[in-house]
Amino acid sequence: MELLELLRTQNGLVSHGQARGLGMSPAAIGRRLGAEEWIEVHPRVYRSASHELTPRASLRAAALWAGDGATLIGAAGAAWWNLTDHHPDTVALAVGAGGGHSPPAGIRTVRRTVGDLARVKVDGVWVAHRADTAPEAAVSLGLLEGARLLDRALQQERVGLPALRKALEAMGQRHGVVLARRLVALAEGGARSEAERRAHRRLARARITGWTANLPVDLPGLGRAVLDIAFPEHRIAIEIDGWAFHRDVDRFRRDALRQNEVVIGGWRVIRVTWYDLQEKPDYLVDVVVRALCASAAA
Repeated sequence: MELLELLRTQNGLVSHGQARGLGMSPAAIGRRLGAEEWIEVHPRVYRSASHELTPRASLRAAALWAGDGATLIGAAGAAWWNLTDHHPDTVALAVGAGGGHSPPAGIRTVRRTVGDLARVKVDGVWVAHRADTAPEAAVSLGLLEGARLLDRALQQERVGLPALRKALEAMGQRHGVVLARRLVALAEGGARSEAERRAHRRLARARITGWTANLPVDLPGLGRAVLDIAFPEHRIAIEIDGWAFHRDVDRFRRDALRQNEVVIGGWRVIRVTWYDLQEKPDYLVDVVVRALCASAAA
């Protein structure tokens, strides 16, 4: 591989060892650095001045500094897998129980061994498998953003709940395992149940009455359905959704057909998600009050 091709495939980056492997002498490397054609990103890792240091390039630069024995983990690994749009300020790399030099700024080394079967080379960089990366990364982002990351991971066909459970077990008593357990429990279906309980509490605290949980209704051609929260007198229904992972194409189509029949039957339907109830605590009460007022004025 020629130098220009290597730079093109590596986000404009090259390590000292790679440059030497392509036949460049230390003096030639020094001349490029002196002329500012190359810029040192980390010790012995260089960026061509014609390339920007993008977030992805920052991840690759850390991996080049650490070498092939290191593995991107946590939020850095999740970003490399495109499981999150959040790129960490500090890139974490597992370097083995006894490996690693003192890392430069922007890099954190973790003395953890990632076996060959637990990592894979993606676009030239060694990274922990998606399922192993996702829970640790989710914990580093906190409950809400961590939930988004796991939800996104589960929507990818190669990550499943069994793999997440296995990764959770492998965490042992590592820092963040309590939050990781909660996130996996939410992923397994607990998000919808938690959202329902939270919605009930919000309505009760706001002293909103006249609603019924899990009201059965008969829908033409679809049989009996259950409305999550219903105001029968006003024909207002609140439908609660958990995570997107649980709404595959078939489920989405069934829910759409079901909602159409509910609306045709004279109900106004309000949809809220676990994310809505987490991010906007007052949203449910506000939208219900407005819907009730609109109904009374009709």
